[in-house]
Amino acid sequence: MFWALLAGTGACTNAAYYIANKKFLERLDPNLLAASGFLCTAFFLLGIAAFTGIPAIGSQFILAVIVTSLLNILGTTLTFRALTSSDISLAVPMLSFTPLFLVGTAFFLLGEVPSAIGIAGILTIVAGSYILNTAEGHTRITDPFRDMISHPGVMAMLVVAFLYAVSINFDKMVVQNSDPVFGSGIVFLVLGISFYLIAMLARSGLLPCTLQPPKLPEISPRSFVSGSSWKYLLVAGVLTGILITVEAVTINTAYLLQIVPYVIAIKRMSLIIIVLYGTIIFREKEIVRRLAGAGLMVLGAVLILAFP
Repeated sequence: MFWALLAGTGACTNAAYYIANKKFLERLDPNLLAASGFLCTAFFLLGIAAFTGIPAIGSQFILAVIVTSLLNILGTTLTFRALTSSDISLAVPMLSFTPLFLVGTAFFLLGEVPSAIGIAGILTIVAGSYILNTAEGHTRITDPFRDMISHPGVMAMLVVAFLYAVSINFDKMVVQNSDPVFGSGIVFLVLGISFYLIAMLARSGLLPCTLQPPKLPEISPRSFVSGSSWKYLLVAGVLTGILITVEAVTINTAYLLQIVPYVIAIKRMSLIIIVLYGTIIFREKEIVRRLAGAGLMVLGAVLILAFP
């Protein structure tokens, strides 16, 4: 059960990461925030790798790094769009669909198949997300699904859930072809550099508008390079970097001990923390219904934990 403890630790740091980013996005450029956090994460992970030793690199390492980096660039961009336009307790729980998508992607890419009760647990998690989207005005069983499709932030996170269902398999390939620390360090280094370049292109107007976040903070060119802006960005980067580092090490190690769908299902227990803090910190509404949906997701995770 050590893998479950690792996945649970990853769940706690994952929740803290989303909550911190929700606050930081009120003042920072999304692309710079992503670049800062990912570069700090790369610094921490590669620093650890320098002491523990560089592992032997497998033949699939470069391909896995490229694919997961591309998918995570798109996924992070959509996530920040959702965080700036939607309640965190409504948008982020859509990531609970990742375990459902993983049943298919993990089978085709890694040949991993969960048990019947494991699948039941995953479906229970998905049912919780259905409850999250119910409302008093709904009269038909399909109304929550209609709301999910029509809500930009929720729909963006559903796309992210699918992207992560694919990228997570390549994350595991990165680990299998290196180790839980060095491989992730390289991925986050690529992500950090990529988002910094995207930020520069967006500022210069060379990036197509469709690739830019829909709501950038009002930052003048001078304040963009001012000492106060950089200090706040550095604080945000260090904090999110620490959270991502802990999450990456624990989750990647869990990948080596258990199949991907189970690890990610336990990691999604972070949703109940996000819903709870979303209503407390950001004063979001409908706490009872959203906690009920998140609680059902936790029940699904317990099924997976008790009957792997």
